[in-house]
Amino acid sequence: MRRPAAALLLLSVLCSLRLIQQITGEMQPTPAPVQPRRRVTTTDGLSCSRFEWNSTKDVMRVPISLNGKRYWYQLDTGADMVLVYGSPKHEGWSPQGEALRIPNVRFAGMSFPAILAYPMESMPDAPSPEALHGSVGLDALVGHIFMMDFPKRRICLFDRPEFPESFNRAADWSSAEIRDGKLFLTMELNGRKLDAIFYDTGSSADALLVDFGVWKQATGRSDTKDTATKATAQSWGQDLQFIGAPASGDLKLGNHVYRKPFVSTILAQPDSFRTKNGAQGLLGNALFHDSIIILDLGSHPQFGIIDDSR
Repeated sequence: MRRPAAALLLLSVLCSLRLIQQITGEMQPTPAPVQPRRRVTTTDGLSCSRFEWNSTKDVMRVPISLNGKRYWYQLDTGADMVLVYGSPKHEGWSPQGEALRIPNVRFAGMSFPAILAYPMESMPDAPSPEALHGSVGLDALVGHIFMMDFPKRRICLFDRPEFPESFNRAADWSSAEIRDGKLFLTMELNGRKLDAIFYDTGSSADALLVDFGVWKQATGRSDTKDTATKATAQSWGQDLQFIGAPASGDLKLGNHVYRKPFVSTILAQPDSFRTKNGAQGLLGNALFHDSIIILDLGSHPQFGIIDDSR
């Protein structure tokens, strides 16, 4: 069984990044795609769950039923597994190697006989039923189609043959790839291909968060003094400075074009994505608050965008 050590190392890095998102979230533009919006089939009537934002819209809180008991977890596609915070002991949960086998699971309208989750003892136990008890990572979604209706705050999980054809036709699809437990997207920025950006709902407040070298190319800014935005935040007792600025050109995902999206980077971690994840950075949800996002996580992964006129 795969050991979770690498994933937990990644999570600690992303947790550090999330500490600054409360500040960056206020500065993220949400530019509309340039092409006209299309009328789509509504998620009304589908078997879905309703998610919640935290106060700064950097955490997607999702309900999950584990052995008949309901909890709040964070939706985090940047993590490669389901994580349980603290040292939980629950009736019906049983150790399976380094993981916990949890029976009778229901998530986003779909039921599972059981899932595997990994305890993250470095996180404190949830202090109340309404607090976050863990994270739902990509592993729970692989093999299915996962849809996030941001305007209506719904998440829906489908067996691939059960996915409504109306959404398949309405979506603007682009190719994607699952590697090293992450969903990497196909996109262009400033007319140049970016082939190592992964999609991370755990960094929802961001548009693009990238390594420093990528940031310089994306924004056309030469150094840290030549920036639009600077701020400092603490992470694990260490001050981290981040900088951000609009891209000098546009971001293209499929046929969608987003005008000069906001791009940020962490000065104290100038190449952390490359060294830890073999990546250039991540794409959050700041561009998608008026859209429906679809992750087709079958053998040929795809990333779909639907713009709604509601």
